[in-house]
Amino acid sequence: MLAVGSRLLRRAAACALFGAVACEPAAAPERRVPEPGDPLRPPDVRGPIPAGIKLADYVLDASLDAEKHTVSGTARITWRNHTRAPVDSLVLHLYMNGFRAEDTAWMAEARGAHRGARQDKGEGKWGYIDVRAARLLAHGPTADFKAPEQRDAAATPLALVEGADPSLGTLALPRPVGPDEAVTVELDFFTQLPRVFARTGYDGDFHMVGQWYPKLAVRHEGGWQAHVFTLHSEFYADFGDYEVHLDVPEDMVVGATGVLVEERPPEGGRKRLHYRADTVHDFAWAASPDFLEYGDMWRDVRIRQLIPRALAADAQRHLDAQIAALESMDARFGPYPWSTITIVHPPETAGGAQGMEYPTLYTTSDILRLPLPLRLLGIHELLTGEFTTIHEFGHQYFQGLLASDEATQPWLDEGINSFSNTLALDDWLGDDASVARIGNQRVSTVDMIRVALPASAELDPVDRPADAYRDFTGTFGGTVYRKTAAVFHTLRALVGPDKFDRAFRVYCDTWRFRHPTGDDLRAVLVRELGPKVRISETGPDGQPVDLDVADFLQQGIETTAAVDFAAARVANRRAVGDGGWHRGQDGALALIEPEAKPDGEELEDAASEGFALIVREGEFRVPVELEFEFKGGERERLWWDGQARYRLFTFPGKKLTGVAVDPDDKLLLEGERLDNRLRVPGSRQRDGISDPAARFSEAVDLALLGGLGL
Repeated sequence: MLAVGSRLLRRAAACALFGAVACEPAAAPERRVPEPGDPLRPPDVRGPIPAGIKLADYVLDASLDAEKHTVSGTARITWRNHTRAPVDSLVLHLYMNGFRAEDTAWMAEARGAHRGARQDKGEGKWGYIDVRAARLLAHGPTADFKAPEQRDAAATPLALVEGADPSLGTLALPRPVGPDEAVTVELDFFTQLPRVFARTGYDGDFHMVGQWYPKLAVRHEGGWQAHVFTLHSEFYADFGDYEVHLDVPEDMVVGATGVLVEERPPEGGRKRLHYRADTVHDFAWAASPDFLEYGDMWRDVRIRQLIPRALAADAQRHLDAQIAALESMDARFGPYPWSTITIVHPPETAGGAQGMEYPTLYTTSDILRLPLPLRLLGIHELLTGEFTTIHEFGHQYFQGLLASDEATQPWLDEGINSFSNTLALDDWLGDDASVARIGNQRVSTVDMIRVALPASAELDPVDRPADAYRDFTGTFGGTVYRKTAAVFHTLRALVGPDKFDRAFRVYCDTWRFRHPTGDDLRAVLVRELGPKVRISETGPDGQPVDLDVADFLQQGIETTAAVDFAAARVANRRAVGDGGWHRGQDGALALIEPEAKPDGEELEDAASEGFALIVREGEFRVPVELEFEFKGGERERLWWDGQARYRLFTFPGKKLTGVAVDPDDKLLLEGERLDNRLRVPGSRQRDGISDPAARFSEAVDLALLGGLGL
């Protein structure tokens, strides 16, 4: 109550101070579009779905108590054993138990905080899931997840045993499930939602219901891949079909994974909703009586926004960002396969629920309302609203469609998704693709990545399990999100965008509706790009310069090596002449005296030699382009393979005026670039403004993105 009141007071004060600008724009009339008839787009649009990938199907029947903020229900799960070995138990994720007590793995690392939001100190701080009964319904080669409907004495009681951390539980089976056999179990569960501060929970009448039911782990040939729920780990599950029946208060507006196939007439102040989702690996939903609904279409995809009235004026900006993301990603990474996408806007008091993805549904974040004086100064940003919308939708591909293990290799969804988001922004905004602007100083999409690298990417390599990142180091975001994006942007720039995009599309097409690993991605790129990519036909020694793709990826993903080059020295000196004693054709020594230049007179170009010392200060070995500028304005570019610690470049008969390392900013992995350009002393009259201005621009970037938590 205090938080809401304080926010309203601040808003009232802002309105009084800047009364010329409306602080609460009027909400547009609601727009509804028809519910899609099928959870999937038509086969000729979405493309094929591989056979045999649906291994875990669910029937969920649940009831929301909006006053006690609880969900009670049953989960009927049919699992098919696709491995070569019999399986004698099922392992379940009980994610909500991460919020059950201070000593769970999740809470012990988070210490009651998540992305700036803190756990409520009063009533409602804890959340949990309690599996109160379990039974075996069917076992055999033809177990049907939709039947039997009865719950009779034929069902075999089972006992669920929680693990050392309560976010995991195990069901022992009466007999093993053989290869290609299926088993159907049913569990009665009770979920207490916490007051939301980390993805899921409630705030007043708003309920974000994510990771709320018992959920099967993934079975590999070597056993169950079942991770304990920790602060940075997210989720991993098999594809399947979901039939979900929700019983909610009559006034609730509900958004959910999949499509609504039936809504029964209200009875006794409550209503029942039936949702269906096809070929997904999770199901989430949100409910609030305060949602306004805004529906739109992109081609044959229904876009549905659920947004509180106070934020409704921002619906169009989020819609524009959503359509831009669909246009870009559908073209780049393959067709979006589902017929719907739901955007949930949590209320301002439920910031902990913002920015989280689920199949065909995600939560976005508010658009920052800048005070009038800042807007008059030309400050504009896309980070707090539109970029969140693009980022969270991107997860429909990485990890919704290319369903990697987020706990084992978080970079494969968060990092690759961040890379894809910048491409989507570039596709949308073109040359004006900046995420923030201060006057005429732009913070581009690559700036957003680059400024985060030096402080965060040197402690941990990219390819680490999520639980190996410790919260107090602060490296998870900078390494997993930004460094990964920088690795693939740099590779794309070095090999050429068209060539890279074709290879990456092969990866996306190959691993749709599957569980790719980092090795799978790297193997596709090495195969499609070639083990070595020719960067330049002629290097400094006349030899070609190649990029070893596997070596580049190994350094970028598996090590903490930094890309860092410096223009250490650039100058001109007298060229080597023929003065001194030399033997003539007759064998006798003869003295040759060079022509003396009066003091202070400049050497002629032919008698000069420009030289530049380029140093690789970082441990990351990668080809780098250099641009040399000579007296008179002539420029020459050369590629250096970057393998040695340094390289001296000499230009007999030419006078250098300056050198630039990586002049086209292809090495996004290089976070520190202030030493990449150097002028010959005296070649430029220092004006006292240019260098400080350049440093101020970088400082502004750092301050802005640091303040936004990027």
